[in-house]
Amino acid sequence: MAGLGDYVYNVKKYKTVVTVAEDYSFPYTQVFGFMAAFCKAGGHVPKKFWVPIGNKDFSSVIAAIPDNVDAIYVALGGADGVNFLTQYQQAGGAAPLIGGSITVDQTVLGTKGKQRDYVVGTPAAGRSPTTRKSRNGRNSSPTTRPPTRTASPRPRCSRRATTSTPSGIAGAGQGRRRSLRRRGEVPRCARQTRIRHAYRMVKLDKNRQAIADNYLTEVAKADDGHLYNKVINVVKAVNQTLGIPEADFLKLGVANRDNPDCK
Repeated sequence: MAGLGDYVYNVKKYKTVVTVAEDYSFPYTQVFGFMAAFCKAGGHVPKKFWVPIGNKDFSSVIAAIPDNVDAIYVALGGADGVNFLTQYQQAGGAAPLIGGSITVDQTVLGTKGKQRDYVVGTPAAGRSPTTRKSRNGRNSSPTTRPPTRTASPRPRCSRRATTSTPSGIAGAGQGRRRSLRRRGEVPRCARQTRIRHAYRMVKLDKNRQAIADNYLTEVAKADDGHLYNKVINVVKAVNQTLGIPEADFLKLGVANRDNPDCK
């Protein structure tokens, strides 16, 4: 989420935002990452809605969304995202959307109906720019290129050990670190190892956590009518503290249903 809170506050001019997210650890950190920057910039989050995975009826959530919000931050994936967007649009909701890293993926962008036009212009953020499926099944996008497959040599304590991973899988770096750790190589090599993902190099910090570029995107409509995520900015070398000094980041506490709260 690095960069998204600043962008929607300073560029989109959204000052008051409510969040709608699934009720488990991953969306907690998505909301945390968004609010850390949004609240610091001066934004206000009067209400956070948490829903179970697989929720099909969002009517009670939609009815409780205040009328005076500037936008809704949505951290729902797959069918949950489609159901919420469809029901919100059918209920006459008009507040602009802000997307988590999995909200405006192809499950949403590939649907049919009025909600397609509704999501155009939705800003989002993620570690890899979302691609679309072309007719031949290959990944393609007007703003990105398909990943280059490279050899995967056994990593050594060299200046730069690299490997390739499937396109844009957020957990691929974790799997690579586990592989290194099993061979006992992480303590010696971690600070020097870089992992080649589809769209960028990922470095490991002192805690063996990823340092990688983060992409800000907005949903756009191509000439042929399909929707895609257009890259509008790249936040370089984002670490696990989101670029916030470590001491200040630790003061924010652990991401959960109630933290942060914009106080």
